[in-house]
Amino acid sequence: MEMILNNPIGYIDTFLLIFVRMMGVMMMLPIFSNRNVPQMTKIGLSIFTSMIVLSTSSLQAPVSSENVIGYALAVILEFIVGYTIGFSAYMVFSILSLAGQFIDMQIGFSMVNVFDPMSQIQLTITGNVYYYILMMITLVTNAHHHFLRAFLESFTYVPLGGMVISPGLNDALIGFMTDYFMMALRIATPIFFVMLITNVILGVLARAVPQLNLFVIGFPIKILFGLSTIFVVLTVFSRVSDELISESQKQMLRMIEGMRPE
Repeated sequence: MEMILNNPIGYIDTFLLIFVRMMGVMMMLPIFSNRNVPQMTKIGLSIFTSMIVLSTSSLQAPVSSENVIGYALAVILEFIVGYTIGFSAYMVFSILSLAGQFIDMQIGFSMVNVFDPMSQIQLTITGNVYYYILMMITLVTNAHHHFLRAFLESFTYVPLGGMVISPGLNDALIGFMTDYFMMALRIATPIFFVMLITNVILGVLARAVPQLNLFVIGFPIKILFGLSTIFVVLTVFSRVSDELISESQKQMLRMIEGMRPE
């Protein structure tokens, strides 16, 4: 740190590349990428983290800023690296949104969406609840430190300006898409099971008592059983959050390794 303070101009090229990678992470990383987080907070945290990385490592810029074209290319590559790292964690968290769509479709809430002002997209009610619960668990358990640790480890695998697109990156994306749908279905499985039993019971009642208007009484019954099942699932949601957080760490590592130069 003393060397940096004595000669800050000599380290400005390296610092800027580290800062750009960190800002790429901040743009997509869950929790930090939310619109309710002030932009100055993101910039300040990126500057602070970049200073720590610069003072505790021997990173060097691959090209001087005097070479405008070469340095601009290095800046673009660093932003892509950071954005990819943040996006890999965001994909894991979005599993809950897909699971929420499956659940709401079974319960009857598929037409009831809410507008999330932070992500600027329409989200289902259950998916929104699951997503915010996971974010709170992540903050309470300090699991967001794993995201920052992945950012620090990225310099070990992908040096400054050394990002390449290898077949491993493509394999990591394709492999995750399979796990993406499977994990969402596993989260929604209890609802599928309860709704299947409910539909069977309602079908038997429709045959046994034709006078009943099952369209009128069936909808609130499905909502009651569905919400009760969600309440029961929330009691063991910590296991789901542990698996998702662990999967996000693995996915970030796979994506980083996919950008590692040979």
